[in-house]
Amino acid sequence: MGIGTWILSFCIIAIEVWGSVYFFDIFMERKRTGCLDKCRYIVLYFDSVVIALLDLYRVSMGIKVLIAVLVYMTFCEVFYRAKLKQCIFFSMLNYSLLLLTDIFSLLINNIMNSKDELYALENPFLILPIKMVRVFLLFVLCRIWKGKNSYDTLSNREWRKFGMVPLFTVASILLMYFCYSGEKKVQAVYLFLAAGLIVINLLVMMLMQDILEKGELLRENALTGQKKESQLAHYRDMQAVYERQGRKMHDYKNQIRTMQVLLKEGDTQAAAALAERLTESISVEMAAVNTNHSIVDAVLNQKFHAAREQGVSMIFKVGDMQGLRLDGEETVILLSNLLDNAIHECVKVVRAGRNAVIHIKLVQEDGKLIFSVKNPVVEKVQVTDGIVLDSNGGMHGVGLMNVKAVVDKYGGDFAVSCDEEKFQAVVML
Repeated sequence: MGIGTWILSFCIIAIEVWGSVYFFDIFMERKRTGCLDKCRYIVLYFDSVVIALLDLYRVSMGIKVLIAVLVYMTFCEVFYRAKLKQCIFFSMLNYSLLLLTDIFSLLINNIMNSKDELYALENPFLILPIKMVRVFLLFVLCRIWKGKNSYDTLSNREWRKFGMVPLFTVASILLMYFCYSGEKKVQAVYLFLAAGLIVINLLVMMLMQDILEKGELLRENALTGQKKESQLAHYRDMQAVYERQGRKMHDYKNQIRTMQVLLKEGDTQAAAALAERLTESISVEMAAVNTNHSIVDAVLNQKFHAAREQGVSMIFKVGDMQGLRLDGEETVILLSNLLDNAIHECVKVVRAGRNAVIHIKLVQEDGKLIFSVKNPVVEKVQVTDGIVLDSNGGMHGVGLMNVKAVVDKYGGDFAVSCDEEKFQAVVML
């Protein structure tokens, strides 16, 4: 093999590496790792050269496929924001499409030139059209995949089902490799199988796209419904505040009349003590919590009074919320949902004859918002993939998906945990 052929071979590997990086960019979000991010082409190019050189050492096809998938998985873990199951799936899918396009083109060449070996195409100049076929498939995938969706809507079970397609594809390729025959009929069957697998992989990606789009639409509809419910809840809370203020005003009038009687009788000391208690009561009633943010104060104070009427106590650790980057609706959704869930569970605790105290932390530290709600529970609930289930397997924790939608919008973290004694939800934005 001459120098020109070697150079062309390395150029072909470069095209293959560009295709793989482009493939991963379509489906996953890149990490901003500075200088390391700029070296990702070089890293994958070096790895691909090593994989290509395995043929010189007569490494079996099965071992080569396993090494290649592991290399791609590691590459995705380092350079992309993705979970392990996503790295496994897209690594297998990328390599299966790479092998399929190679085999499809090689089968056509073998049928036309009566070749008896599957990998008989050794001329790099003839391999270029094969790589162009893969580039074309990548552009088709890019058209299918309209944007980077949140994969959180896919369960582990769905990931396993989707993962069977590239796994079956790789297994079929290995079968064709080890059981290859020079008979025209067998080659025709393999050619049909290769074409069918390419179509099936593309259809699977279209199906995944549809599922993610529907999941996103359902989330948006739920978020819209939650906004409407939050507005209605706000009006109900305001009505409750007005009713409570009406009852308080009636009590205040009676206490003021009592002070007037005490003053007329000359008992100024008793009148002063009664006035002091009345002032403290008004202060607590008007603003139990002050965070320097009107919407946050409104929500926290409303929930505080609502909880107190149910026999539930709240302990606050709050900071200055001035400059909070959430808008009004998002603030209501974030605070109200977690507090409503806590109050709802604490009411059960009170009915069970136990004391119920909700611990709330709402601070801004180092430019991050930290919101934590911890409350006692009647029984332990199961937390699976961010979804809270009760003992019967039903969904528990109304509105948590809407909280997660707000958190995801700002690229934050949302974690829930539960044991036999307490439930805790923590948001970091």
